[in-house]
Amino acid sequence: MSLKRIGITGVLAACLGAVGGASAVSGQENRGPGEIFSAPLADMPGKRLVVVELRWPPRQEGQAAARGHRHPGSVWVYVTSGTARLGLAGQPVREVKAGESFFEPLGAIHTVGGSASTTEPATAIAVMIVPEGAPLVTPVE
Repeated sequence: MSLKRIGITGVLAACLGAVGGASAVSGQENRGPGEIFSAPLADMPGKRLVVVELRWPPRQEGQAAARGHRHPGSVWVYVTSGTARLGLAGQPVREVKAGESFFEPLGAIHTVGGSASTTEPATAIAVMIVPEGAPLVTPVE
């Protein structure tokens, strides 16, 4: 079944259901900036499911490239509106439209992230599996 058929609500419901009812509710008090959901994973001790909302304003011509960064676990990004430009070191930059997704494997350096349009913003939901207590983003020099 495609993501377009089940929609973002179905995707988030599946993620939250996988965490388990009690964990889903109890993890809510530990949210950080930009997080819309966070809960420990009972079947993966020491790991946490974190869902973050991403918002990118329209891209400005001549805008400086973002500094590279990495995440402490795998990240799945689902674009909810607009078109995002997303890229990893050593790979071509991709334009990901609303309803499409992008995957960042553990250890990848994320080098490009933003709206592909100079007139329209883009938004996305990032679903991350991360070690407990780890920062969600670490800059790369």
